[in-house]
Amino acid sequence: MRFQLSLEEIRTIAQPEQILGNFPGNITQIAALREAQAGALSFLANPKYSGDVAISKASLLLLPKKFDHIPAANQAIFFCENPSAALAKICRHIEKMGENTAPAAIHPSAIIPPGTVLGENVSIGAHVTFEENVKIGKNTSIGAGTFIGNGVSVGENVKIFPNVSVMAFSQIGHFVTLHAGVVIGSDGFGFVKIEDRHEKIPQIGNVILEDHVEIGANTTIDRARFASTIIGQGTKIDNLVQIGHNVKIGKNCIIISQVGIAGSTIIGDNATIGGQVGIAGHLHIADGTQICAQSGVTKDTEPNAVLLGSPAAPYKEAVRQFASIARLPEILKKFSKIISKNP
Repeated sequence: MRFQLSLEEIRTIAQPEQILGNFPGNITQIAALREAQAGALSFLANPKYSGDVAISKASLLLLPKKFDHIPAANQAIFFCENPSAALAKICRHIEKMGENTAPAAIHPSAIIPPGTVLGENVSIGAHVTFEENVKIGKNTSIGAGTFIGNGVSVGENVKIFPNVSVMAFSQIGHFVTLHAGVVIGSDGFGFVKIEDRHEKIPQIGNVILEDHVEIGANTTIDRARFASTIIGQGTKIDNLVQIGHNVKIGKNCIIISQVGIAGSTIIGDNATIGGQVGIAGHLHIADGTQICAQSGVTKDTEPNAVLLGSPAAPYKEAVRQFASIARLPEILKKFSKIISKNP
């Protein structure tokens, strides 16, 4: 996204602890250290890229406050406690600059039954469909092609992107974001085998998303068989995640892309789950658990555990296992030599 911000405007947003150098023009883009040219802002958050700072042509650098660097000509440096956090504030400001500032409106093609409760300043896009008994809080926007089912309640300041499906009786809290293609409240995967047939078990519960939850594109969260599937306050879920029925996820968790969580598992607060992790059903993942990418979890975890591998094991134990496996060819070769000498 193109924009124009002066150094003074960025200083007000980022609140750096120290400033060196100057750039007289406007900052118009954000770029990586190596790719940045005049007029660009860049930053250093990962020490891996420290060597790129000296060669960067960015006009404004956000650097850690103890980083040793002298600005080039027509280059400014903002030294920050946390450059990533400072950049996030700047990007949030830029995002607001680019938002549609037109007044809230309801597109004429939207289907909204009588009795629907709409708060103040609600925006509803083209071809949105509401079923009966829907309630939408103030300052909420709903993108084109979205479906909102019977009895759904949506809180205030919610952002729903296009083509989202929120199925019957789901409850969406305040300041929630649902990205394109999200499905909230699809049927849980429940069947019982009768003779030689799989008979469907009705899924009559719902989904509850608490405040400040964000759900990534094409993620699906199943309704409970009964009671509720719950996503706790402040939890952030990436794209392409599948969450089964009756799962309960705590507060402020991070769940990365392509995770699958089977039904009735409970995940505590502040858990971090890496990409492509699989978690079996009916488990308890304790508070603070960290699960590394591509792990398979089949057992309950201890608080603040760090797990790796499939089946997942404590991180240090798993690393030793992997090291032993890597040495197997060498061990087998030595063993073969011993056998050949002593037939």
